[in-house]
Amino acid sequence: MQEKEAQWLTTVYRDSFPQVARTVQQLGGDQETAKDLFHDALIIYLEKQRNHTLDIRVSLKAYLTGIVKILWIRKCKQDSRQRPLDNMEDQLGIPEDFYTPAPERTTRLLRYLQAAGSKCLQLLQAFYYEQRSMQEIARQFHFKTARSATVQKYKCLEKVREQVKNTREYEEAVA
Repeated sequence: MQEKEAQWLTTVYRDSFPQVARTVQQLGGDQETAKDLFHDALIIYLEKQRNHTLDIRVSLKAYLTGIVKILWIRKCKQDSRQRPLDNMEDQLGIPEDFYTPAPERTTRLLRYLQAAGSKCLQLLQAFYYEQRSMQEIARQFHFKTARSATVQKYKCLEKVREQVKNTREYEEAVA
């Protein structure tokens, strides 16, 4: 009886595993993963057969391939939830200059914004950085209407533009 089962397993493995391995490879897995999933699928098949709950309407090869696909999806979901955080910095590829201070250009821009006045700086920050609507800005800065807030934002931008126009870099770029 054992020899018959061993022969059956060999036949199933020979006939079905290549298809399962191709499927797993197409899904992004490797040969070892394909073997593991195929063995799990075989165990599921045998358990259902023993419990008399097996109701398949396709070939054994197609059934095992389907089970492997389901197991692969479960494995991917589980792996994505259990990703270790220790090596995430290496995997994400954080640029080397990430932790260095802001470049001179950024600090110059901040100086131009500060030169326009603290009210302008706060208004532009609320609009561009915090992405607030003009209605919210009008309420926050006590303007009568959203249109008044829009006009004030435009005036603040003009102040910053004037600051930039008075720089050597601007003159060199325009010339």
